[in-house]
Amino acid sequence: MKFSLLTAEEIQLFRQRMVLILGGLAAFLLILVFRLWYLQVLEGGYYQEVATGNRIRVIPQEAPRGLVYDRRGELLAYNRPAFNIQLIPEDAPDVDSSLRNLAQVAEVPVAELKEASKTKRPTFKFKPIVLMKDVGRKTADLVDTYQEDLPGISVEVESKRLYPNAFLTAHVLGYVGVINEDQLQQLPIRSLFSGRIVGQAGIELTENQNLIGVDGGKQVEVDHVGRELRVLNQPVNPTPGSDLYLTVDLRLQRHVRSVMGEKTGVVIVMKPHTGEVIALASFPGYDPNSFVGGIREQVWNDLMQSPDKPLINKALQGQYPPGSTFKMMMAAAAMDAGIIDENTTLYCPGYYRVGRDIRYCWKRGGHGHVTVKEAIEKSCNVFFYQVGLQLGVDRIREYGAQFGLTQPTGIELESEKTGLLPSKEWKQKVFHEKWYDGETLPVSIGQGYITLTPLQLLNYVNVIANRGVWVRPTLLHHTVTPDGAGQVSADSLPRDTRLLTIAPEHFDVIREGMTWVVNREGTGARARSRLFQVAGKTGTSQVIGRRTGKPAEQADEDFLPHSFFVGFAPAEDPQVSILVLVEHGESGGRYAAPIARDILEFYHKTIEPLDRISESVHTPDNPAERFRRELQSSFEHNEP
Repeated sequence: MKFSLLTAEEIQLFRQRMVLILGGLAAFLLILVFRLWYLQVLEGGYYQEVATGNRIRVIPQEAPRGLVYDRRGELLAYNRPAFNIQLIPEDAPDVDSSLRNLAQVAEVPVAELKEASKTKRPTFKFKPIVLMKDVGRKTADLVDTYQEDLPGISVEVESKRLYPNAFLTAHVLGYVGVINEDQLQQLPIRSLFSGRIVGQAGIELTENQNLIGVDGGKQVEVDHVGRELRVLNQPVNPTPGSDLYLTVDLRLQRHVRSVMGEKTGVVIVMKPHTGEVIALASFPGYDPNSFVGGIREQVWNDLMQSPDKPLINKALQGQYPPGSTFKMMMAAAAMDAGIIDENTTLYCPGYYRVGRDIRYCWKRGGHGHVTVKEAIEKSCNVFFYQVGLQLGVDRIREYGAQFGLTQPTGIELESEKTGLLPSKEWKQKVFHEKWYDGETLPVSIGQGYITLTPLQLLNYVNVIANRGVWVRPTLLHHTVTPDGAGQVSADSLPRDTRLLTIAPEHFDVIREGMTWVVNREGTGARARSRLFQVAGKTGTSQVIGRRTGKPAEQADEDFLPHSFFVGFAPAEDPQVSILVLVEHGESGGRYAAPIARDILEFYHKTIEPLDRISESVHTPDNPAERFRRELQSSFEHNEP
């Protein structure tokens, strides 16, 4: 094989091409070196700062939770700014150094801060770690002041729920807490940030969707220590939640608490014609503020282990035999069924016999011949044994259903109990036994298998006050939307009402009998007032000792019978109704009746005059708007 040599012209051409290629490479390298020099020397400071931490971040802005007022505009629940110290690991070149400096500024042990940073460390470094919650304004200001020495450390401002009248309204308002998994699934996407804290009990829970607002947010540029440099684009302002005005009156709630003192039990005050609950208190109460931000373990254990069960709203979750307060329902049923009329008299020798079963009246020797009015006045057991036996347990339950005693009332609170009115079918299903006539006797006087909640019991008394009209109880007076334009008043909504089949004149007879209970020689004389006529009925609810299994009279004093008083005033034109339950009070006439009189007189002197004054609770400069402006100003002033 032969190879030919390159000619001189070819060699010259090759050399020219090599020079061009090498020249191009040299020019490229020269440009690259110049660019590197420009970036590292002339613009080095700027790009070093960018490289060490500048970030574009989207900061969500929490919508203030709606405020809650009583019927006259007194604040029951509102929000205050809480300052949290947080760490963003991505912004801290030396986390240990930042924590040591923070410990000096905040005057806390550095070990606590390190422990918080480890136990709460998120998956991503740009996620904040809350090191200190709800610190004082002074500490928050110091952290802002020494920001240069605290890279990665910043102050977050969040709203924290506050209940200024905690124990007075605990069972109505409930409390808020950190959202759980089930609640998160039901939360609208637009409220995911605002809904981190949601209602867990009471009105805070049932009206949570109205109280939470719609999230806002802004896109910002922050420097290497997390300080905000500038806002990018137009921020989206959050929309606050709606404000709620409840039917309860704080003045009356406060007086109810003072009258009950250390007693345990329930007080409910209502407007029978509208169903408005103007006072609802379960004793003992608790402090809902202790749940905000997470309750301490010891506080939780104390509440759960208390034999008085302070977390239970006894007004609608407590189930008690109604005792003699059930006798008005029996009278209405017997008259409607034609068993008795206003003038019928039945004889009470002091006892009543059914087969081998003998039941006694509370009065030895009996009441003699009594009419239905006198039977209500004197609370004659034997009279109602006789009408109850003629009615039978199934018809008693049917009439009870008309009064709403077989279902929850539908008030705007969670976990309302139903109570129990027995029937033959119920006993067969539960005990696999037939119903005996002797078992109808205790049911006829509100004992035996029968249980009701205090709210059911008072609502049935309202039916008597309304001469046969059932009205659903309500706690919501009206709602004010964030723009202030959408007031929805409870007075303007159609009422959930129904008319019983019992003739109104039968209720007139019962109302007169209840008036005699208080104003003649009845068991409720201690409820008598000089200001107006009270119609009422006392009741004694038998308790079975949990330790002894015997009736309360044979057990220790902790299991004495409960004391009931129910009624309304004025007797001739009922404007307000009341239930007082004193647990282990032994006698309704002795303990519950005088408490009811005191509360009714306070209502007459203090609350009723205010009800006559027509006033608008929402004005252009109402307290809700003013407070919201102040809170928003605080948030903007303290943003990191």
